[in-house]
Amino acid sequence: MPDPAPQQQTREEIDTLLQRSIKRYENILTLFTAINSETGDNNPATLHARGMEILQLQEQAALADHTLIMTMQETNPAWLNHFSLLSKRQDIMHQILIHTHSLLSTTNNIKSLLAHEIKEIQGGRAALNGYQRQATPSQNGGILNDSR
Repeated sequence: MPDPAPQQQTREEIDTLLQRSIKRYENILTLFTAINSETGDNNPATLHARGMEILQLQEQAALADHTLIMTMQETNPAWLNHFSLLSKRQDIMHQILIHTHSLLSTTNNIKSLLAHEIKEIQGGRAALNGYQRQATPSQNGGILNDSR
């Protein structure tokens, strides 16, 4: 019969690792929620800073998850099926996925809008380049004599 003390110690270790992982993902979720809930108040510097913070948190979560996975592989997984922290972690990761898809959709819409505006600006620039500089305003009788 296996000794229950090492299993209890392993369970406590996994519990600690899971709580650490959950905390990392909750921090990521908090940032995604803040980004998605604000109504146009995000400026490029703020978005960049939050993006960098999310990347750092993702790296920390990946390291915590690696340790967690290694520890879980060394244990008997039979009792892990009813572990509520695994379910909580999975729910948080699912919420992060939903926010990621929402942010991706918003980003693609902004990208499309900017591409359209750039195309319009380039078209206007090409039209303005079609005007030639006139030596005197009286030659064409118009007001566009120095449009470059």
